[in-house]
Amino acid sequence: MSSSAWRAGSSAPAMERPVTYIGDMLPDALEAKATRMHGLGRLRGKHFLIPVMADSAMDVMLSLLVGALQGIAVSDTALAVGNMLSREDTDLMIDKLVNAGLAAVVNHEGDRRTVGLTPLGSARMRSFVNDYPDV
Repeated sequence: MSSSAWRAGSSAPAMERPVTYIGDMLPDALEAKATRMHGLGRLRGKHFLIPVMADSAMDVMLSLLVGALQGIAVSDTALAVGNMLSREDTDLMIDKLVNAGLAAVVNHEGDRRTVGLTPLGSARMRSFVNDYPDV
């Protein structure tokens, strides 16, 4: 990261926007890369339909990261549809990620949940995407 990059909350000279890096990447670049990685995972799923080749936890975490970068929490229904998971598998995956401290239920109404990354989950995913080879 450039030592001249502006930090969030610092005052910038007129006509310059503050820039906040996440690792070595700007937030928009990180979001684009996470979205591309998620798409590649879905493409892999079209070729390997057996669970042993699935990586649904990473797919869900990438979905949650993209949601976080877009400033939104993600519903369990969106996670199920977006990651081609059954409702039962999605619920189990959310529970596992919550128990691991990587995700948190931010809203729970009836049988619907809205999920987001915890600070630990966010930090790990940002680091992972930032360090992942270019895709």
